[in-house]
Amino acid sequence: MEAHANDLRSEVARDWNTLVDVTAAASGPPEGATLDALVHQVARDWREAPLSAGVQRLLEYAEKVTRTPAGCTATDVDRLRSAGWSDRAIHDAVQIVAYFNYINRVVDALGVEPEPDFRDWGSGGAGGLTSRSGKGP
Repeated sequence: MEAHANDLRSEVARDWNTLVDVTAAASGPPEGATLDALVHQVARDWREAPLSAGVQRLLEYAEKVTRTPAGCTATDVDRLRSAGWSDRAIHDAVQIVAYFNYINRVVDALGVEPEPDFRDWGSGGAGGLTSRSGKGP
């Protein structure tokens, strides 16, 4: 699990200016604990995280794909395109969201328990990051 965290940390650092609303967050990519703080904050409540408008729109769509997939329409895809997402990026996002939904359903249906050292990414790592509402995470 930590290997995935390290990969995610490096991707967030690389894409910081695309992912984050830089007026609402630190100026420039932070390191280590603050990168983890962003991940924890997004896991807890992505709507409060200082994310760019394009990333917020993508996460809105991901939530819709998860909660009400039959309600997804071409208008939703057009909104993503107008936010700067390419057709390939939209396709990739749908594939990833659908796969995670599938795997979670399989795990739940089989009663699989998390491994003992599983780290809950929504439960910690504040690191001083401020949410959109101006409150700490």
